Amino acid sequence: MGFLLGAFGKLSAGRRKREIQARMMRVQSRLRRATKQVGEMDKMLQRQEKLYLNQFKTQAALAKQQAYTQVVPQELQNYQELAKNGSLTTEQSNAYNALMSEFNQSKLGIDTQYQNYIAQAEQKIADYFEYLRETQLEPLKAEEEMLQTEQEQLKSQLELAEADYKACGDMEKSGAKDLAPQYTAGGN
Repeated sequence: MGFLLGAFGKLSAGRRKREIQARMMRVQSRLRRATKQVGEMDKMLQRQEKLYLNQFKTQAALAKQQAYTQVVPQELQNYQELAKNGSLTTEQSNAYNALMSEFNQSKLGIDTQYQNYIAQAEQKIADYFEYLRETQLEPLKAEEEMLQTEQEQLKSQLELAEADYKACGDMEKSGAKDLAPQYTAGGN
């Protein structure tokens, strides 16, 4: 009886083992794809965020330079030409210094506005890409984690199936020994 139970158990455990191995191969394939997609999506979002920030900063720097040129009065440019030649009178020098002070104040205001604008825009870009990560990347990561958990469960099921297969094989061998005829040397 042990031989039949062992043989049947071995067949059943072998089939279960092959089914688990097939499921594990499918899960591993899906896990590799999910891991690859997570990596690609993360890199793409990082590149896009960096690109957006760089483009924005370039445009903002150009706008700041244009603002500087708009606050420079023509008189200041004229005085700068005279100052290069060293031909400023005291009155012109005083007017030049007053215009430079006014320009520096305007420039400081522009710089302050620029810094505030950059900080707000950087935060908006960061928020936007965080939203993209939550809506596009997190579902992929969740799928990857689910597949990793499923793979671990299948590994433990496979270990149990292999142990059952071995135990049933041992039972089959033991039962086969019991079926073998026992020869005795007595003639009774």
